Amino acid sequence: MALSLLASRAAGPLSSLRKFFANASLPCLRLDAPESRDAQFEALNDRIVPANFSLNGSTLNVTLFQDESVSLTATGIQQAADGAQLTLSGTLWSGEDMPPIVVGKGQQTLNFANNDTDVTKVNIIGLGNNSFNFGAAAVGFDSSLSIDFTNGNKITNDGEFIFDDDELNIVADGVSVTQQAGGTMDFGGTITVDLGMDGDLLLDVEENDFRGNKFVIVNADDVAVASNGGVIESDIVVDGKISGDLTATLLGAQLLSDIRIGENSPTFVGGETTLTTGANLLGLIFAEGDFVGPVNAYSKVTLAIGAVQIIDEGDLVLGEIDVDSPFFGSFIDLSGTSISQMGKLTIEPGSTGPFDPLFPTRVILSSSTGAGDIVLDNAENDFNGETVFLASQASNVSLRSLGDLSFDADNKLVIEDLTLVGEKSVDATDSPLTVFGLTSVEAGEDVLLDNGGNQLTALEVVQTDVDSVVNVVDTNSLTFFGEVAGKVSVETTGLLSLGGQGPLILAADKGGEFKGLTIDVLDAAVSFGTGATSLDVTTDQPVTVSSKDGLPILLVFEGGTVEAPDGIAVGTGAAIAGDGTYDVGAAGVSIAEGGAILATSVVPEPIFDFSIGSLAIMGDLSMSPLSFYGQDIAGTGEGEFDTVSVSAEADITGSELIIDLGPSYVAEIGDSFTILTAAILTGNFGNLDESGQITVDGVTFQVTTTDTTVDLEVVAITPPVPVDGIGVYRPSAAEFVFNTSNVFDFDANEFFTIGFGVVGDQGFVGDFTGDGMINVAVYRDNGPNDPGFFIINTSPISIDLFDPLAFVTTPVIGNGDEVPFAGDWDGDGDDDLGLYRNADSNFATINLAEIAPGQTGEVALGIVRNIVFGNPSSPTNPTDPPAVGNFNDSFVADQIGFGAQGTLDMADVDIASLPAGDSDVFAFFNPDPFVFGTTGDQQLNGNYSGDESGLDQRSVHRSSTATFSIASDTDVNLVFGLVGDQGLTGNWVGLPLPLVPATEEGMIDSFFSDDEEEG
Repeated sequence: MALSLLASRAAGPLSSLRKFFANASLPCLRLDAPESRDAQFEALNDRIVPANFSLNGSTLNVTLFQDESVSLTATGIQQAADGAQLTLSGTLWSGEDMPPIVVGKGQQTLNFANNDTDVTKVNIIGLGNNSFNFGAAAVGFDSSLSIDFTNGNKITNDGEFIFDDDELNIVADGVSVTQQAGGTMDFGGTITVDLGMDGDLLLDVEENDFRGNKFVIVNADDVAVASNGGVIESDIVVDGKISGDLTATLLGAQLLSDIRIGENSPTFVGGETTLTTGANLLGLIFAEGDFVGPVNAYSKVTLAIGAVQIIDEGDLVLGEIDVDSPFFGSFIDLSGTSISQMGKLTIEPGSTGPFDPLFPTRVILSSSTGAGDIVLDNAENDFNGETVFLASQASNVSLRSLGDLSFDADNKLVIEDLTLVGEKSVDATDSPLTVFGLTSVEAGEDVLLDNGGNQLTALEVVQTDVDSVVNVVDTNSLTFFGEVAGKVSVETTGLLSLGGQGPLILAADKGGEFKGLTIDVLDAAVSFGTGATSLDVTTDQPVTVSSKDGLPILLVFEGGTVEAPDGIAVGTGAAIAGDGTYDVGAAGVSIAEGGAILATSVVPEPIFDFSIGSLAIMGDLSMSPLSFYGQDIAGTGEGEFDTVSVSAEADITGSELIIDLGPSYVAEIGDSFTILTAAILTGNFGNLDESGQITVDGVTFQVTTTDTTVDLEVVAITPPVPVDGIGVYRPSAAEFVFNTSNVFDFDANEFFTIGFGVVGDQGFVGDFTGDGMINVAVYRDNGPNDPGFFIINTSPISIDLFDPLAFVTTPVIGNGDEVPFAGDWDGDGDDDLGLYRNADSNFATINLAEIAPGQTGEVALGIVRNIVFGNPSSPTNPTDPPAVGNFNDSFVADQIGFGAQGTLDMADVDIASLPAGDSDVFAFFNPDPFVFGTTGDQQLNGNYSGDESGLDQRSVHRSSTATFSIASDTDVNLVFGLVGDQGLTGNWVGLPLPLVPATEEGMIDSFFSDDEEEG
């Protein structure tokens, strides 16, 4: 049988080798050359001690001294004259001729009998830097051969060398065995090699023929063997210890030709293993041992029954596995503590031949401990629809295949999770599935998990073909979720939870059938799409929608129906919603306290996300007090506001109406909406005022309840009060950073940035164009004692509207050592300018003429008031930066002031009433809380609560800790920006964010320090 390059790794002393190496270790006697040859010998060789030979019975012992090289050939099966030859390179043999058996004294060539009678064993011992070559053998070498090198150089093969039925033993630490051009090996006996940890055995010429004889690798680094076998049983057999890679290739064999690794003794391979066979019929790749690196196997049986069996003592890591066996099928049997893969596993399409039903292709997987993981999840795997069998219990099992995936658990337990992914269908019906953890299935077509003995715990299905089905049968309590395009059927004799661990989405119009002892929509969105779905509770209890750790919502969309003859009970923190129909009959829909109903055309996230829908209930609706009725309004036309219709009785007593106005809706007095219709309507919403009205975003609705409808009418409109947010100006980068979240629901990741001005400018903000949108501005000093000037950007700060080239400038003003600020000094609704010099407690309020959005050029300054208020700052009486706020609604203008040791002293005067020029103000007041913050804090007052009076609340920014503190019923402390930033406040809450999420590392790094990110 031809043998290919194959390595094996479990060595150990073998009793069959002891006699072999004992002979090799016998002392070799040096016999001096006859006197008549001395002159010739010295003339040809200056060595004092040449190569030596001796015949001990039928054993020929040969000693090669330092640097000697020898080549072995054979010319016939006769005595020395026509036998085998050992030819030295540049050296003459010494020893005792024993004609006709051994002849060669004083010659370069040692001739000896090659007849398996006179010489049965040849021992070659090298003493240092020796080389050995297998040359051409015209006939088979008919003796055992032992090569023992100490500090050897190389062993080569450069001719067609043939062994008859004898053994070859090589001991050569660190020496590699290689084949050169023209070299081939034909072995008739066992080959035993010990090359140490660094020597390679590379007999990888395709013309080799190892005739099924065994390689015993005591030690070697890389091993590569190739064999081109004969008609029958041309195996490659390798056992032993291989530190590096093992490659075995079997070519041209016809019948019953295998690669067998580790079959006879423990085998170790420290590197990658690659096994390739091309037998025509009944070819096996077998490997058992400790395989540290990945194992590759290529079985290309051209007629029938190719097989791969790999057994790893530890964790089995697969490289590429490729099996092709046309007609009768094949099998792949893999076992290890755990099994994983680095390459793909392929069963070629030809492997399912005409006799496949009789001899089916099988993939068999097992964990040797029953507690390992089996993970064959390479995206290029192709099991060709053949069945994958689980032959043992396992912890986690994950399989992926192109095409169809068929899985047979064979009644074996999966302790944790099972994952099955098929490009087309996934079929696991042949035997029951028992999975303690999550079962995940992805398929393009059918999902068949309908064995009546299944015991699943949680099942996630992702299926994409609308014309295929998902069928699930289970005998356990089951949680089912995922996304399904086709029709779905889930039946369990236990409790059935929909959602639970994730959303359940029926993505198309196929609908589904769900049956269980109970059915609970749990902790997630469950959407039944636009098809017909039935919910069958075998205990005649209502379907429940309940919350434990999430936000459950049950949905059906336009054209879709959900049939629940035993009713639907929506619990606290849960919702029923959609744009389709719920058929619940007399059992009805009940909404518990804290539950909700809303019409919607999308899966809302969160529950009260804005979307218009029209929801129908065939049956009764009963809403408990403090339950919620969600209502979205985008306009007055049909399809522009939510509607709910109830075919029987609706009771809304004590429930609360939650209205959300869309951004496109512009309310007008008299707008009317019929939001709820019922055959019989009782009760009223419990959150209306004494006039039956409710106000949302400044729009007041009159709510009218009749015997059959609930109607809304707009009766008053009050513009909403903008809510202020926080931001920072970063002097080191001339950047403005605006956080768009509400300070009472703060998210540090919701921000955008605008660059304006240059480093060295003092940045601040205000509504200078009077359009309700904040503008950025800077004050630029011309020098430490020279007046500066203002640069005001006239475009909104919104990221889609900001124009850095739209700005106006002012004439120079000030001394160059002031702090700029903004405020409305004349009550006209747009901000003006201000400068504060704490060295002499001087406030300059500077009126501006009207500035149009987008205006450019220079603007003139209006009335300038110089107001002295408070005491100059000093080390013993330090004052904080200037404060601006609106704390007194009887004043036309905003108020000015300063902070001092935690108090806020505001000038008790209406600035609009002061004349131009100089004024002294002594009266002051202290907004609540009286003490808030400390010396050095920046006063940052704003209407953070959306107070309808428009009055501000106290707030401070502490630059040394990048902290904002807002005074409220529950004080708010927020970290935003970097140490050294200056605080900002204004009405930018809710402005759009960049398309690239601000949470990406690049933007976070731009505005926040590493410490803040870690915190």
